Amino acid sequence: MGLRHSGLAVILALSLPAIASSQAKPADLPPLITTAEAEALAAELSGSTAKRTIEQISRNHRMRGSRGYAAAAELIRARLVEAGLAEVEIMSLPADGKIFYGTQRSRPAWNAERAELWERRQEGGRWVDGDRIASWAEEPLVLAQDSVSGRADSDLVDVGAGTAESDYAGKDVKGKLVLVSGQPGEAAPLAIGKYKAAGLVSWAQNQKQAWWGEDESLIRWGHLDTWEYPTFAFMVSPARAKAWKARLALGETVRLRADVEAGRSKGAYLIPTAVIPGKDRTREIVFSCHLDHPNPGANDNASGCAGILEIARSLTALIKAGKLPEPKRSIRFIWPAEIEATIALLNARPIFPAGTLATVHLDMIGGRTETTGGTLTVEGSPPSSPSFVGDVGFAIARWVNAESAAYQDTGVSAFPLTDPEGGKRALQANVGGFSEGSDHQIWAEGSWRIPILYVSDWPDRYIHTNRDVPANIDPTKLKRAMFIAAASAWYLANLDNSRAEPLRQAMRAETLDRWAERQRQAAALRAGGGAEAEVENLARHQNWYERTIGASLARFGLPALETDPAPATAATPAAAPDPALQVVYRRVEKLKGPMDGFGYSWFDDKLRKAKLTRPALLDRTPVWDGPSFGYETVNLVDGKRTVQAIRDDLAATVGPAPLAEVAEYLSILERLGAIERSPPRQ
Repeated sequence: MGLRHSGLAVILALSLPAIASSQAKPADLPPLITTAEAEALAAELSGSTAKRTIEQISRNHRMRGSRGYAAAAELIRARLVEAGLAEVEIMSLPADGKIFYGTQRSRPAWNAERAELWERRQEGGRWVDGDRIASWAEEPLVLAQDSVSGRADSDLVDVGAGTAESDYAGKDVKGKLVLVSGQPGEAAPLAIGKYKAAGLVSWAQNQKQAWWGEDESLIRWGHLDTWEYPTFAFMVSPARAKAWKARLALGETVRLRADVEAGRSKGAYLIPTAVIPGKDRTREIVFSCHLDHPNPGANDNASGCAGILEIARSLTALIKAGKLPEPKRSIRFIWPAEIEATIALLNARPIFPAGTLATVHLDMIGGRTETTGGTLTVEGSPPSSPSFVGDVGFAIARWVNAESAAYQDTGVSAFPLTDPEGGKRALQANVGGFSEGSDHQIWAEGSWRIPILYVSDWPDRYIHTNRDVPANIDPTKLKRAMFIAAASAWYLANLDNSRAEPLRQAMRAETLDRWAERQRQAAALRAGGGAEAEVENLARHQNWYERTIGASLARFGLPALETDPAPATAATPAAAPDPALQVVYRRVEKLKGPMDGFGYSWFDDKLRKAKLTRPALLDRTPVWDGPSFGYETVNLVDGKRTVQAIRDDLAATVGPAPLAEVAEYLSILERLGAIERSPPRQ
């Protein structure tokens, strides 16, 4: 549903059980965890320590399988050993471009030895080097990922975006360097594949937000396709590109010299991991992040990596000191490459998803809001897999919001959760809902359906640029994000019937919040002229959603929570008379993972080979703030829902979509071998 909660309701209700034994103000008492647990975590977790780790990680250019990535993985491993965690290792999964892990085609390691781009000038009737525009040694981000070795000494030709035939009309680019505003990988099929340019110079912009385009000095991360159209691409700033474009428009010659030594080779996905053993060694709460990304990549995502490392250190230290007991369930920490290595891990080591009760994922958690513009978000599982796990994080995040706001406003708070080297402003985290964008969506995907809690900054005006630096990080924000994650995981690791009643109160409060949002959505539908049947469908789905959240307690061995009656009754939409819409699909068991991975799309690859048209549903813009149509449609394929039921659930959580588009996409998935028809019920 993608709700963005910001209210501070229900803190009083969550704290009532502890009031009798405390003189503290009710709002100061932590929800779910005990005051002693909150005090121990608050005292031990250090945003300053995490920031120093960020500074070390961000020195490495952490492309998957690269030497820089291996150095960062070894740093994590050494810190885990030093902190005294158990089962410390760096798992290695081979990646050569041929091996498949479910839907993810493994990508070979990529390394660069050197790369330079020079602007040339005429001197004595010949071209000589003038200004050095880009240097891999000084700033690795200037070379697009997956570039290969090559050289060029040629004129620069401006081809606009470089992604359409019209961009090349009347232009001779063969053997020349082309200036493109599109991503290198999107321009390469025409520039390199068809028109035989020597290489690319891109000033592609991405990650649009309110500040997008204001700073024209930023150089952004570029990508080339891992397998097709091998070439090299340099990334330059908009300021540099616009200056060149102006000169070229006046008929001036811009000549460049490029020299690249880089390439791909057989490698491996390296995944550091460690465990805090629990009394039950078979069931785990998992902390996840992603270790890859270019140098510097401080907030994205050295911050999440440093965050779970500091949580691992802190919990271990508190347990050893007797300030926290041995957890009932084990707590695991993993550092994979984003999305692709998580898909590989869950396929190659099925013991991990089988034993994981919930995953807490941290991706960008420390951006100083005044600098980056980002707000911390705390989200839960996708609408297709309701779970109480999100409500745990929501309750704790709301409390941290309230405590930090009280401290900002009055200078007094029982739990200000500030760091000596950090700021004092209120956290103001956005709480609730679900969005895609990192490894959490893989754990929660329909192949595994593991409940998740996702803690992340968004937006960040410097994401994927040369200015994503440690100086942008606020140790106080780091500490608060780590506290929310650590407290949530600690509660889940120790949850039993003796600790369940405050959770039930929190879940009821979240139910009311979600129903309020449904009423707002219903009003928006009516105001937009939406059919009343779609309004009724919202209420029907929300009834199911809340019942399923209540039943999700069984995953942790607890009795289901009976939800209160819905504030509005609604009839379930009538079954469609068309038999084709009563078809029930299920996932093909041997094919686990999303249809789109990282650097490789199983769906697009198979669609192209089958010469099928891309389904219209995938290009439809979601109505509600949450998952995409493509992601959630596949998640809803569960061997129980009909095509009609999938359409209705999508309408309630992503947005109303034509039934024919949903049926078309499912039919194509069946033809490609991703799903199959369930046998008729006997």
